[in-house]
Formats: sequence, structure tokens, C-alpha cells
Amino acid sequence: SFPPSPKPARRVMNLTTRISQVAFHPSSQLAFVASHAKKEALRLVHVPSFTVFSNWPTSNTPLHYVSSASFSSDGRMLAIGNDKGKALLYRIKHFWSSSA
Repeated sequence: SFPPSPKPARRVMNLTTRISQVAFHPSSQLAFVASHAKKEALRLVHVPSFTVFSNWPTSNTPLHYVSSASFSSDGRMLAIGNDKGKALLYRIKHFWSSSA
């Protein structure tokens, strides 16, 4: 059971608005956090080290306002839906699930 006032084990402080999306890669090595409240507000996190990737997304990544996102079941792709009605599909090369 949880204590009366549980404290988080780690915090991701790289977004400044409310988080609207969180998902874990099938390998549990990677996660994304996103907020629909601010343009371009998506971060990828290396879960074991709790390091936020600084090299993606870049200022040229056309995320706009993220409305949904999900990793594929084999962990090879990340799909991101945005306010412009676009579905962006990105290949994840270094974090394939061990079952793939």
C-alpha cells in the first residue's frame, strides 16, 4: 500500500505545463511525456537514467500541439497526432523491443 503522502521517485521537469500524454516504450527503456497546452511540448526520456533527450524533438520538428502519441507494439515506431490533423510517424532505431 502507499504511504499517506507518497513522494515521487523521480521527476521530469522539462515541460512547464500540465502533462496530457505519457507512454512507455515496450522495452520500458524509453518514455514520452507531452502537453497539449503548449506548442512543441513533447519530451523523450531514457527511463533507467531519467535523462531527457536534448537532441529530439528539435526546433524543426513539426509537432505543433500534440493531441495523442503512442509507440508501436514492437517499439520500432512512435506515432504522434497533432492539432493540425496530422499523424507523424517516427522510426525509433535504438530502442527496439527485445521481442521484435
